[in-house]
Amino acid sequence: MQANNLMLLCGAGLSIPAPSNLMSAVSVARSCYDKYAPIEQLPPALRDDPDALAGHFYTTGQFSSVFIGSLVPWNDLTGPPNAGHAAVSDFLITRAAYGALSANVDTLIENWAADHKIAMIGALDGPEAITSARSTSPLLKFHGCLVKGQSQTLWTQKQLQDPLIRQRIESCCDWMRLNLPGKDLLVVGFWSDWGYLNRVLETALAGREANSVTVIDPLSEAALQQKAPALWATLTGLSAQFHHVQASGNNVLEELRMGFSKVWLRKFFQLGRPFIEAQGARCSPDLLEPSADLDCEALYNLRRDGEGVPYHRAAQKKEPSLDAAQAAFAHLLLLGAGASRKGAWYEHHDRTIRVVQGGGQGLSIVQERYGEAPTLGQADIVVCAGSIDLGVPGKLVASGQGESIVRPARGSRAQWLTLERARVELQL
Repeated sequence: MQANNLMLLCGAGLSIPAPSNLMSAVSVARSCYDKYAPIEQLPPALRDDPDALAGHFYTTGQFSSVFIGSLVPWNDLTGPPNAGHAAVSDFLITRAAYGALSANVDTLIENWAADHKIAMIGALDGPEAITSARSTSPLLKFHGCLVKGQSQTLWTQKQLQDPLIRQRIESCCDWMRLNLPGKDLLVVGFWSDWGYLNRVLETALAGREANSVTVIDPLSEAALQQKAPALWATLTGLSAQFHHVQASGNNVLEELRMGFSKVWLRKFFQLGRPFIEAQGARCSPDLLEPSADLDCEALYNLRRDGEGVPYHRAAQKKEPSLDAAQAAFAHLLLLGAGASRKGAWYEHHDRTIRVVQGGGQGLSIVQERYGEAPTLGQADIVVCAGSIDLGVPGKLVASGQGESIVRPARGSRAQWLTLERARVELQL
């Protein structure tokens, strides 16, 4: 990640774990086969072969009208994002990953971004991938997208006979050839023999190796070779650094995301160290290390607070900015004073305390920006480190204290303090 080399290759397996619970490609094929069975009895072998089943309808001229139009269970290809989608989306938003190649037609990676106020749009060809890279790292959906065009989603290699689809796929291939060499390829939830993709991977790296290839799959190496021998041969030949991790891709992605967050926070806490030492005190190394008992969401919330981002929005920085130094100092002061961790917050003298970055802005302006829903919970005190108390409200809204005909501001229960005031009130 630090070298900006991470490239993700994601397949249907990414969307199967809870709470997404999407159907696998084989399950989709079985659903289509069974739904069509009262109309025509197709060869039984097609029931477990999505490529061959879709190919049958393409050959008979019924692909768009029957297979796409009435058999594919589109509603079962939607659902809430899971931890794997969250990790991929987070990596793309922060540019911790160079990009992601997705064989999934669902939009759960994009949906997680949208839930956090990021308008991520999956790219369907090379030019779209280049354009989308202006706002996030690109998400190239080479098998299509159920939202951007169901009729153009790729289900069978026979569709490559269609000039429009062939042109789109060739455009995706061109982008891969330009961007795959030298990358660290992480393969998650994708394990099937699509001949054209194997050829693309081979030609994209012809004469040049990927830096590394890591396959995350709970199956054994023998089972993977048997299931997709051509893909296995292709991937193992792309780099001398080939690794197979026999585990759930969803779990590994979440662990990778937690690792990224911990590195981010170590850099963040280091920003506060000079302030401690300038006071003539020693900064214990333990204070610079994220607590081992923090879960993925707490680590992410710490990153958002360190950026000065409310919890209904996404963290966007690959590493902390220098503007966050006072917020890091506030964390170290609280820990040094004996405050105990409570997720991303602290407990000190029977009060919950949250630290957010003020970034040199007015205290009331930052408070207004943090218009978080009450369901997210409120700290007793919010230390807005780096902010300036101008003594002027961000807008004329009741503080929530006493009676008023004006609706109280969201998040108004918390007492917002600059770092200077917090040091006096909390005796830091």
